[in-house]
Amino acid sequence: MRKFYMLCVVLGTFAGLWMLHAQEKQNPNFTGGNVTKLDEGTKATIAHFRFDPGSRTKWHSHEGGQIILVEEGVAHTQVKGGPVIELKAGETIYAGPGVVHWHGAAPDKGGVQYNVTRGGITWGEEVTDKEFRTAPKK
Repeated sequence: MRKFYMLCVVLGTFAGLWMLHAQEKQNPNFTGGNVTKLDEGTKATIAHFRFDPGSRTKWHSHEGGQIILVEEGVAHTQVKGGPVIELKAGETIYAGPGVVHWHGAAPDKGGVQYNVTRGGITWGEEVTDKEFRTAPKK
């Protein structure tokens, strides 16, 4: 019984210290629940691209996904097998981990994109002119 009591004391002390430590790490700039910063080793890459009218990437996928934010102009993007989507300044889209896609400018308008990716990139074939010139989904 004494061993059980000591175990409870040790575990209770450990839990209390852990909670105190967790509270100390909370950021005072966040409210309403627990916000946990992800590991610094998530290997995110941030890129800023200017696409001239008609320019685009090859088909590709990202190990950890990609966020595409259009800062200026017009962008087109497509997930393999899906419709072409047009994005304007301030709009964002996400391609999940391993999702094959391309992105670039519209055929007649350029744009600037801010992209955040995680993990490696697997590059595929070029996007054909027919694929690229498909009318975007409205």
